[in-house]
Amino acid sequence: MSTTQLDHRPQGSRASLRTCLAASLLWLFCPAIGLHAAGESHTSRADLIGAWKLLRIETESPAGIQPDDFYGPGTTGLLIYDASGAISVQIAGEKRPSVKVPLTRPVPPGTAGEISAERAAFHSYYAYTGTWQYDEESSVCTHHVEVALLSVEQGMSYRQEVRREGDLLVFIRRGKQGDVPVIHRKVWQKI
Repeated sequence: MSTTQLDHRPQGSRASLRTCLAASLLWLFCPAIGLHAAGESHTSRADLIGAWKLLRIETESPAGIQPDDFYGPGTTGLLIYDASGAISVQIAGEKRPSVKVPLTRPVPPGTAGEISAERAAFHSYYAYTGTWQYDEESSVCTHHVEVALLSVEQGMSYRQEVRREGDLLVFIRRGKQGDVPVIHRKVWQKI
């Protein structure tokens, strides 16, 4: 069978289909075209250097944008990139319990309430230091963890897409929760 035998639509319909397909492709790539046309520059290594305060951590899914499940709204933090390649990351949840500062280490056993508050304080804080690398071609920043609050993370590396938007630095990680696609974002502001 020839193509003309399979497609009985008039010639104008095929042209309309091609136009519709072209418009759909343009729509899909429009954000990238819009950024380029607006003069947005590619994020460079130098754009990352400095101190940044955390504004929010969020997850976007088809259901909308929600605060991070673990930290919740009101998360604070500090991120420092220096030109030599050193990094420091500190993140704290909003409602961290207050605990007594121990006189000695290791901390002597306390009451059940004190132990519970210490655990909650520990689980609402995240920190590590190490080194960082940035690949300008892929806009991917890799953190190499050397010392961490959670010792299991020492020696690990974390890769995230990053882009500079004015005085903001946005880290993006794409994934799935079950079968649902999600985008995790950390938004930092230059100090």
